[in-house]
Amino acid sequence: MLSFDAARSRAASVAPLAAVSVPLAHAAGHILAEPVHAAHDVPHVATSAMDGWALAAPMGDAHGPARWMLRAEAALSPVQQLAPLNPGEAAEVVTGSPVPQGTVSVLRSEHGIVEAHQLRAAHPSPDTAPRRNLRSAGTECPAGTEVLSAGTLLTPARAAVAAVAGCDRLTVVPRPRVHVVLTGEEVITHGIPSGGQVRDVFGLALPEMLTEIGADSVASTRLGDDPEVLARELARLLDAGATDLILTSGGTSHSRADSLRPALRSLGAELLADSVDMRPGHPSVLARLQGSAGTVHLLGLPGNPLAGFAALAALGAPLIAALRGVPEAERTRRLNLTAGTRIHGAEHGVRLLPVWIGPEGAVPLEHSSSHMMRGLADADALAIVAPQGAEPGDALQGLHVPGQRRGGY
Repeated sequence: MLSFDAARSRAASVAPLAAVSVPLAHAAGHILAEPVHAAHDVPHVATSAMDGWALAAPMGDAHGPARWMLRAEAALSPVQQLAPLNPGEAAEVVTGSPVPQGTVSVLRSEHGIVEAHQLRAAHPSPDTAPRRNLRSAGTECPAGTEVLSAGTLLTPARAAVAAVAGCDRLTVVPRPRVHVVLTGEEVITHGIPSGGQVRDVFGLALPEMLTEIGADSVASTRLGDDPEVLARELARLLDAGATDLILTSGGTSHSRADSLRPALRSLGAELLADSVDMRPGHPSVLARLQGSAGTVHLLGLPGNPLAGFAALAALGAPLIAALRGVPEAERTRRLNLTAGTRIHGAEHGVRLLPVWIGPEGAVPLEHSSSHMMRGLADADALAIVAPQGAEPGDALQGLHVPGQRRGGY
């Protein structure tokens, strides 16, 4: 049985998916595999920061008011490019329009007076000083500047930076395609359970949870408890080449009724984690499988609701982060918490406990047994509690509850 930290480290150490080139419009949400460099100066031409007049060096002697001859030609659209200004000339421009060569500054509209095709400043204006109200070429960045580094999460704003830099395609690590295999003869998807039946929670909650923590798409298959049937389905997924990560729910323990381990043995899987020293969720399984289409990782979630979702938070989040190319230092990030009350640890291993974050710190929630859902549904975090527990005011660490973040990364 692996320690909690060792299991998370092993999940976080898998190799990222192979990088691909994607259109800029589809790149947001991915991790950059290569840096982005500006293809041109940004801005690529000098433009006006105001509506007004582009000014060349003024006419007049040192003792008279500065004035300019106003040209009939005007740049009233950002796509218009004016001929160069000669000394003593001015031309009308609008905000964002390119200024002609020879422009010294831009006199804003409210500071200028036009008389008989001549322009003068209405009063002493700072706009006549060199470079006033000018956006010079390359002021944001010269051509060739690295504007986004490899390993950066491409947010919508960063995608806009790439667009401004002249990029049409970016090289990114794709987000993993996930296939969920839901097992259990006793699981039903609607109605009131009878006998030993239970309502499905994983098929309902996992797609949104997985998408939040970085999956690209989530498909699913529902099976019973036959290990041979499970092995055939896993083999089919391996050979189809349409998934990068398989998640299974249930059947992860070592009894004769549990199907996952026999299925993995029959497929020659490499076990990266065969049980984890955490409660709940200790029967979790992490494996690597080889198919005709390449390597696919598998994460087996225990069938009890809190245990399964705790395993997703502890192992699934760093695993998906690794596959999608998140920088190594960020794959196993934890929350910093403070114990708001006395918190008991588990008899063995790390305890993952649903907590509410109140004014005094983290407070355990009721309904936090491995087979329950209500504690997790109300949780702000899963506290990571050592066997000795914690006293009020003690520092704690925690994990995000997948699908339940209040904003953020």
